[in-house]
Amino acid sequence: MLAGGYSFFMEKQVMATFVRILKANRKSPTVAVQLLQTLSIMIQNIRSEHAIYYLFSNEYINHLITFPYDFRHEELLAYYIIFLRTISMKLDRNTVSFFIKTDNEEVVSFPLYTEAIKLFHHEESMVRIAVRTITLSVYNVDDESIRMFVTNPAVVHYFSELVIFLRKQSYALDALVAEVSKLPDSGHMQGRLEGAVAEIGDLLYYCNDIINSGVPALKSIMTKHIMNVLVLPLLLPSLRPVDKHAIIPSDKHISTLTSLYLLLRLLHIVHYKALVNSIGASLLRTDHSVTPDHKQLQHPECSSDQKDEAGDFGREAEAGSESDNSATVLSSSEALDGRTTLLSYLLCNDDKLVMASLCLSVSFLQNEALDESLLDALGILPRRKRHKKLLLQQLIGDNSDKHLDRLFSPSLERSHDDFMSDHWENHLGHELLSGSTTLKHRSQMLEALIKLVCRRPPPHAEVLWQAGWLLRQLLPYQEHKISDAHMSLLNNVYSSAQQEFSLELTACWSDIIPAVITEEWKICRKALDVPVLKKDASFVLMPSSHTADGENSSLTSSIHIGERMRASVKVLMVLYQIRVLLVEGTLPEMPPLMELPDEARVQPQILSTAVGTEVDIVNDAMPCKVSFERGKERQVHLVVVSGGISGSLLLIEGIAFKQNRGVIRVTAPLAGSDPRVDEKHATWLHLRVRSPHQPLADVGKLHSPKTSLKNKQLADGRWTLAFADADSCLHACLSIQNHVANQRHAVSLIVSPFLDLNSETHQ
Repeated sequence: MLAGGYSFFMEKQVMATFVRILKANRKSPTVAVQLLQTLSIMIQNIRSEHAIYYLFSNEYINHLITFPYDFRHEELLAYYIIFLRTISMKLDRNTVSFFIKTDNEEVVSFPLYTEAIKLFHHEESMVRIAVRTITLSVYNVDDESIRMFVTNPAVVHYFSELVIFLRKQSYALDALVAEVSKLPDSGHMQGRLEGAVAEIGDLLYYCNDIINSGVPALKSIMTKHIMNVLVLPLLLPSLRPVDKHAIIPSDKHISTLTSLYLLLRLLHIVHYKALVNSIGASLLRTDHSVTPDHKQLQHPECSSDQKDEAGDFGREAEAGSESDNSATVLSSSEALDGRTTLLSYLLCNDDKLVMASLCLSVSFLQNEALDESLLDALGILPRRKRHKKLLLQQLIGDNSDKHLDRLFSPSLERSHDDFMSDHWENHLGHELLSGSTTLKHRSQMLEALIKLVCRRPPPHAEVLWQAGWLLRQLLPYQEHKISDAHMSLLNNVYSSAQQEFSLELTACWSDIIPAVITEEWKICRKALDVPVLKKDASFVLMPSSHTADGENSSLTSSIHIGERMRASVKVLMVLYQIRVLLVEGTLPEMPPLMELPDEARVQPQILSTAVGTEVDIVNDAMPCKVSFERGKERQVHLVVVSGGISGSLLLIEGIAFKQNRGVIRVTAPLAGSDPRVDEKHATWLHLRVRSPHQPLADVGKLHSPKTSLKNKQLADGRWTLAFADADSCLHACLSIQNHVANQRHAVSLIVSPFLDLNSETHQ
């Protein structure tokens, strides 16, 4: 505002006039809208400190804030919230005094804040977002009286109501997850689910911003409410699988999958030590509602074989050795805590539960606020840090672990004020943090991860990547090689993956397998080096694509075979790389593919196979007839062009007046051509033409987009060629089969390192 305008405003008492106009037209929303819009623009563009002080003085702005507007008019509410947000952007320790009333130096009224928080759970997301912006602006004002005001009994209820609202949004999210699972093809429902996920994320980030704001007291307030309103009464109890016949109030439980997602999202966003350690300690406790009995631990998605396996898992613990690589878990007679419940999900068939459980472990591991003693008690302390702890133990010479834990985890020496009520370690007891217990927990995690990686049929690609990354954290050094028993399991499952992969060498996409291996090698190598935990792991809530039972007719289509090949390569690459990493410790940047020998590199007679290219009709061209339209036959020459792993079938039509010259009319891949002489007409040769759509890189992943219905319904192409006699037809069939065999042999030579069990690792 220019100096002249500032003087005019003071002289004419414009702000007082605005207030009078508003009161005189209280039933006219149009006047209120225009006034609020004008003031918002003015405040936003003011640069003069004197002008700001004038506008904010004499309680005029507070009168406009507290005026009883009729918010039934949506446009009025929109401009009102913009007005409040614009004011909040000008808040600092100098201007805040214009918006508060004090009594004995204590703030007793702050309309900007109190009016804003009334709208924090409004149905319009724009309003909710604006309220968050306004409140954060208030919390970051460097003024002690403001800090005391936002935590006084009159307004501190806002924080509990905020977390209650977050809990309600959790129920809504869970309901949408259930609905979308019933209607996986509904774009509308999936859009609503994505919106709910975004809202949850915004709320969690807002809670984190409050914790990290300039009001220290809000750290403990928010920690207490998040734990007592959300985590302890809802998220942790919901980890327990529910008997389908049990009757549980809908406001006491959400699905295990949603609970896992919310916990890992919370840990991914919030890095406040007191809250993160409280969540970790609560998972280890056996005296709260998360504790199921052994039978209840058997999730409905776990097969009977896996339940038996889990029982064997427990028996192994009772008889297990004390070595670092021994398989040890709690016996069925012991109380099962949240940690053990999470381990059980690694044995389930539901890859979403498996992935969510893995992501939660990764969230704990990557949250630098979590105490390392808790990481050790959870069984996921990286080997590097555990090695440091053992060295300290040797230096101290005290096997009791008590003094060691205090050296290893300085957070144990913090004052009681840093936690909700008391030290989290006092709630756990010394036994859970002792070396013998943490060793057992780590062995349990190792065993569960190995069993997961060796599961048949194999899990989705991301699950294997995540499990492989966690294994590397627990066994990252060459001197700590994986045990012989575990390596035997890995070798057995790798052998099974080799057998499945070998089938693809004779299928219709064999020619692109080396290129797919190179691509998947890079993807897998990166995934095993950096965890797959993205900014948002909400894909575990989204519907997965599965081939329906009614689509069995498409199982022999090239599209399905291509997806199967890509998934097979993914599994082979991750198992190969895990074996190498756990033994050798490093991976080359490129896959160890073989170079073709010179004799296998045959130069094709025709270099360009593009349709429309004029070429010589070579000596081994096979004359035949083909009809692509009813009643219209063409005289063409069939030519097979191949060299190494590439190969094409060409139909060349002769050019009049040009002897032995022709134009390529149509081409097809040699791989997958599947030549076959007609059973009733010995002069007819049938050839299959695979789909032009190559399998996508996302195929075989948990959150892969569905192959479009249009592509799913595409039938493979067919050529039927008519030869002059049966001998010519049989000769053409055998010639194509010979070229296909050479092509497959070349592919097998290139990928041979992946077919040799001991090519890179040693038992």
